[in-house]
Amino acid sequence: MKKLAFLVVITILSLSCSHDEGYGGLATIRGKVFGKDYNSNGNVVGQGYVGGFKVYISKHGEPNYFDSKDSAPDGSFKFDYLYEGKYDIWVYGDCDYCAWDQVYVLKTIEITSKKQTVETEDFVVSF
Repeated sequence: MKKLAFLVVITILSLSCSHDEGYGGLATIRGKVFGKDYNSNGNVVGQGYVGGFKVYISKHGEPNYFDSKDSAPDGSFKFDYLYEGKYDIWVYGDCDYCAWDQVYVLKTIEITSKKQTVETEDFVVSF
């Protein structure tokens, strides 16, 4: 009887465990990187969805990222297999001629259900 009670308690505890943010779940975050190309006069000379920009993801408030992806040629990116929770996603801009200091664009995204797919607003970066 004690063994049965022990197995029941262990089973309940293992099923009720919560997971921290990160990989292992069934949720997805996806979005696109939109770029604006500026010349030395500060004028936009081109714009559109851009590939090859590194997109980073971390647990919300954590300084270190746990994964990164390059945006596809159409600007898209996707992080699969995430648990419920809050995530920070960011992209660095790269504008040599810009008069403003665009270091990165950061968005905080929350996944609230197991199999949710969250589509972010575009990350608009300068280059």
